[in-house]
Amino acid sequence: MIALIFIATCVTLALLYQQYPQRERLLGLDLMLQSFKAAKEARLLDAMRSRFQLMGNTYGATVAANDFIFTMEPRNIKAIFADRFDDFDAGWQRRRAFKPSIGDVLITADGTRWHQQRAMLRPAFKKQLFSNYSFYEQDIDKLIQRIPTAGKTVDMAPLFYTHALNLASKLLFDEPLAALTPEFGISSDRFVEAFKNVNNGNQRRLRMGRLLPFMPRDRLYEDSCKVVHEYGDIFVQRALAYRQSWQLKGVKEPKGPGEPQERYVFLQELAKELDDPLELRNHLLGMLLVGSETTAGLLSSCLSLLSNRPQLWAKLHREAIKIGVPSSDDIRNFESLNHVINEGTLALRSTYLDLLNNANTVLPTGGGTHGTSPVFVPKGTLAMVNTHSLHRRADIFGNDADEFKPERWASLKMLDHWSYLPFSGGPRVCIGQQYALTEVSYTLIRFLQIFPGITSRDSRPWLEVIGISLSNGNGAKVAFETV
Repeated sequence: MIALIFIATCVTLALLYQQYPQRERLLGLDLMLQSFKAAKEARLLDAMRSRFQLMGNTYGATVAANDFIFTMEPRNIKAIFADRFDDFDAGWQRRRAFKPSIGDVLITADGTRWHQQRAMLRPAFKKQLFSNYSFYEQDIDKLIQRIPTAGKTVDMAPLFYTHALNLASKLLFDEPLAALTPEFGISSDRFVEAFKNVNNGNQRRLRMGRLLPFMPRDRLYEDSCKVVHEYGDIFVQRALAYRQSWQLKGVKEPKGPGEPQERYVFLQELAKELDDPLELRNHLLGMLLVGSETTAGLLSSCLSLLSNRPQLWAKLHREAIKIGVPSSDDIRNFESLNHVINEGTLALRSTYLDLLNNANTVLPTGGGTHGTSPVFVPKGTLAMVNTHSLHRRADIFGNDADEFKPERWASLKMLDHWSYLPFSGGPRVCIGQQYALTEVSYTLIRFLQIFPGITSRDSRPWLEVIGISLSNGNGAKVAFETV
């Protein structure tokens, strides 16, 4: 009997993971306040990274009355995102945080509802819908027209943000954001600013965890939600009008392979599935959010990083001007640019994602004295996957992982998939990944073709702004050379 107790105790200890030292573990207020302070000072991700350096690749802590397991270990990440996918949900706290802005949509849904929504939304991001590059060209021409003459400083971050929203609006609604006119009672500039405020507000609410009901009222967030909702309602009315017309005409049989196909418009297809105005608006705004912020941030990141490597820009320029009008093959085979984009996603599109454990489960590693035993994760624990710290692991990406070094990707072709997750992984992999990479690649090629040189006009350090993805609060201030 004593032997059995001893064995059970040893097994239990082996399954336990290290706990971050805290004053108390009921509410975890000390770590919550530290995180809030770090977020306010734009160094939250660095603070998280320093904890991994102290504790190892997997550890536990209590924050805002939530028990967390933090990990940057590829084997554990694979288990959370894929092997034990059914054991982890987006969770009720994320739904509550995002509810005032976009309700319960794909990025907050779980279970059957998540599967239904993903199946319904997937057609919007079929490659053939945006692989016709005339889709981008007109908007890129307008974007370039807003860039001042050679040698003058321009902040590309807000320009890329509006550009990305325009393209996402075209993809989803068949109409660019720039089409907003005074008759709608809302300008595109006002909407862009409100959209940013909503996204930032969602992240603040999410960090409050269980203590969200005690968060002070945020009037800027509330007012911005109203502006964003007004914009969504414009297209909801169009969707409902289309639905009524579609029902009157009757459902037509799909056309055969040889017959001309009707152009796919996400707004119209969604209207065939839904007739609830609030549900329609939530889906439209949710898709606009994930379909724009990633591309805007990645474009700004790549341009800002390249502005500090003018010789690399000149090399890419010489390669780009040989291409002419880019095709899918050109984008796929432009290896040196793909390395830049990989490095840009490594530096930028990497924050963290927390998922709620809905069942007692075990992760492959991180437990025991040496941190190599399996880890028992009790039901109700929040699992936070920190890709920001993962993508800076020296044992995976080298001792220069903090530096902008696209050349590293020439020797990283056999990199384990779960060590590099710019768009998450498993069933929850970003549904707009191909769309984002295509837009970024095409836009950068066109910029490289037009501008033979680029110079950085901002020596300030990176200032983190955490949203759906990461962005630089100091923008992307550069100057272009023209022929």
